[in-house]
Amino acid sequence: MDFFSIITIIISLLLLYFFFGVLIKFFWGWLPLIIATMLSISLIIVGGTINSILAIILFFAGTALTNSWQGSDLYFMIEEKIEKLFYFKD
Repeated sequence: MDFFSIITIIISLLLLYFFFGVLIKFFWGWLPLIIATMLSISLIIVGGTINSILAIILFFAGTALTNSWQGSDLYFMIEEKIEKLFYFKD
């Protein structure tokens, strides 16, 4: 029984390592939109018509920034390091 629990723990750790890498890769790719969305939500919570309009503008600006972010050299450089670190190309 100990053998099966050790094998289960090892497989669980490998899966956690893989899914942690997927989570980091996802957050790295959508970083500008995540930040813009969090700022938009905080503006909406504060309230007011002007803040709501600013939140909508900020959200669309975050979407446009994410599109240009995913084509930048820094993004590709770090993305390549993440793929090598978590062995996504194997």
